[in-house]
Amino acid sequence: MPEIKDATFWANQIRSGALSAETLLEMTKEKIEQLNPLYNAVVAEDLSLAKQDLAQTSPGFFAGVPFALKMLGQTHEGLPDTSSSLLFADVTAEADDNYVKGIMQAGLTPYGQTNSPEFGFKNISDSKLYGDTRNVWNPAYYSGGSSGGAASAVASGMFSIAGASDGGGSIRIPASFSGLIGLKMTRGRMPQGPGYYRGWQGAAITGALNVSVRDTARFLLELQTVQEGAPYQAPLVDEQQLIELCETTDRPVSNKKIAFSLESPIKGVELSEDAIKAVRKAVQFLKDQGHEVTQVPFPLEATALIRTYYQMNAAETLAMLEPLEKATGKKITPPAIEPLSYALLEAGRKVPVTNYIDALVRWDATAELFSEKIYQDYDLFLTPTTAKTAPKIGEELISPEVLEQLHQIAHYDFEKQMEIIEQAFARSLAFTPYNFISNLTGQPALSLPIYVNEKTNLPLGVQLWGPKNSEILLLQVAKAFEDAGLLLLPEYYRKRDADGAVSQ
Repeated sequence: MPEIKDATFWANQIRSGALSAETLLEMTKEKIEQLNPLYNAVVAEDLSLAKQDLAQTSPGFFAGVPFALKMLGQTHEGLPDTSSSLLFADVTAEADDNYVKGIMQAGLTPYGQTNSPEFGFKNISDSKLYGDTRNVWNPAYYSGGSSGGAASAVASGMFSIAGASDGGGSIRIPASFSGLIGLKMTRGRMPQGPGYYRGWQGAAITGALNVSVRDTARFLLELQTVQEGAPYQAPLVDEQQLIELCETTDRPVSNKKIAFSLESPIKGVELSEDAIKAVRKAVQFLKDQGHEVTQVPFPLEATALIRTYYQMNAAETLAMLEPLEKATGKKITPPAIEPLSYALLEAGRKVPVTNYIDALVRWDATAELFSEKIYQDYDLFLTPTTAKTAPKIGEELISPEVLEQLHQIAHYDFEKQMEIIEQAFARSLAFTPYNFISNLTGQPALSLPIYVNEKTNLPLGVQLWGPKNSEILLLQVAKAFEDAGLLLLPEYYRKRDADGAVSQ
């Protein structure tokens, strides 16, 4: 197995003097020029600005390592700030947001911005502004969303690490579809404030997509914080335990009680054979490691819960776009924004305040339910990350009839609007029925790449869920999978030259 050239590898190369950070930036540019036409992962890049940033690099652990920013909620002064929307196609960021400040303090050099769907509402990346992002494992398929550009940027080897965010699975879905490691941290682990503490009322968090457990642990170590003003608080993860995860091998954790489920939380959504095989592979390994693994029913039927999520999306879309409408004196309609975004905007105008409050109450109740039905008896919970492998490019995920209703959404009452929005998401939800739940409960969840369909060459991940603040245990179990050689290598690292060397 070739050595993974993860962000830690490159940071060590720079630290030892074996490679300069400037040379690594130039190498990254060459990879983008070579590989990006195949996948459409990187939608903007500015090498001169990256070199300016490099000259001011913080002496953090990742000092000098290039880092791709997601073109959604990761704004860097001087770079485009479009949210992958035609509406903001000409907007340039005037300041760094808190996430970018954090990654720069860790030594990472912002370079390149990656594709996402408009405003991050989809589990694929297909914005009208930038086009489709293709899956590195099989370019006839999507890489996922909303961090789909980040996934293809890392899986292809253009970047060793890339910025991602997760409001309903947007780290874990592309991790599953693209054969990467994706951690959604405990709510409050990495506050995005001051000024943006309540992203989607706590559902949205930031993070990264990685190719190694040590990078995942080190990124958590470098970026975690406690801020007095944050409404959601999580204690710092133990630094020494994270360092051990970064630096040691063959220290498997055992004797844990782990529940697993092969049921979908959404009525009518069935698991594919791939998803079942992936979970059973993980179950067998965990048993071999000495864990007590028990099959359980999924703890809730989540159809009603997803409705509250859509209502929150609608209200938040109005809050995001209404200031622009007031400033211009004009309502926003297609084609300025895409039909799904327009439908959420219009529904946001009519969502009852009581519905919004009730949604937050239901989220808290769901967190309690997991505590009672799962974590009272088990240390971790295992499911597929996604119910299927990635959808095909151009697959009809919204029917023409529903699409027409989205265009006419303003003419319906609120109940009918939400019915149409549910129908618009239904085919996509059949791929990803699990992921939004942990966003609403605030618990951490980690997608691990352990399975690939040999016919389509498409990966599918398994998802480990844990109670709040259980990142160490999640990563320890992930490290056992990695040490056993069970985590997939991204496509870039699996390709070899004729002489057997790793392709560069």
